[in-house]
Amino acid sequence: MSDQHGFTLRGSLSRAVQEIRYVTKPSWSLKEVGRFWSSVTDYDDINEDAYSYSRRFTSSYQLAKDLIGRGNLVLDIQTRTGNGSVFWAARGFVRKAHLVDFSEHMLRIASANLSEAEVEFEAHLLRGFPLTFPDETFDLVLSYETIEHIWERDTFVRELARVLKAEGWMILTCPNLLWEPVHWLAAIFNLHHSEGPHRFLRRRTLLSLFQAVGLHVVRENSTVILPFSSDFSISADQFLERALPESVKRTIALRRSFVLQKGA
Repeated sequence: MSDQHGFTLRGSLSRAVQEIRYVTKPSWSLKEVGRFWSSVTDYDDINEDAYSYSRRFTSSYQLAKDLIGRGNLVLDIQTRTGNGSVFWAARGFVRKAHLVDFSEHMLRIASANLSEAEVEFEAHLLRGFPLTFPDETFDLVLSYETIEHIWERDTFVRELARVLKAEGWMILTCPNLLWEPVHWLAAIFNLHHSEGPHRFLRRRTLLSLFQAVGLHVVRENSTVILPFSSDFSISADQFLERALPESVKRTIALRRSFVLQKGA
């Protein structure tokens, strides 16, 4: 970000004003989302060693790896820098990835990252719905921390369900609404990048959106209670995840992960 994650009172006040604008914005477009993410020029640098970031991939993988077949045609929606597709491709699950994002800047980085990883792909800039793919195109849909950035969330979920094959799988992750103030403070004090235009959603809202378009939750988990990256906090977090009942983790954990399929 522009001030390289340093703290100044003026910078914090400016970011506080911006965060208030984001969370009070009555609606926003995909173009606005793309413009914001194009301003996050150090996305991979910020997240490279971030425990909570890597867990979006590892937690969903553990949840779904025994369900999903190999060599899938994949839709990676709001791919950002393509790390989700690279992660799954490295484990043999991707035949070809269609990278979709609202930011030209992010798509350029994602394209470079998938080229370096030798993953076959196509990149698509999205400015509005519907998605430009036929019905039942994809074996696997990846939606990592995206639904909270979409104002037309019912349309978004309906479109993902439409392009998913009848026997295909969808992985969708998103933050717990409880953690919204933590994200605000991290952005205001420049400890992490802002989330830009977004609304975190309640679990019951997510379940209602899935049900409305015929998506069934096959598996679900709630992970990351201590989102820090030290060896001690990671060990403590993993202990808490093992020890706490699922009902408690659903209430307090940072991230929700869903494995979804049509029907049932």
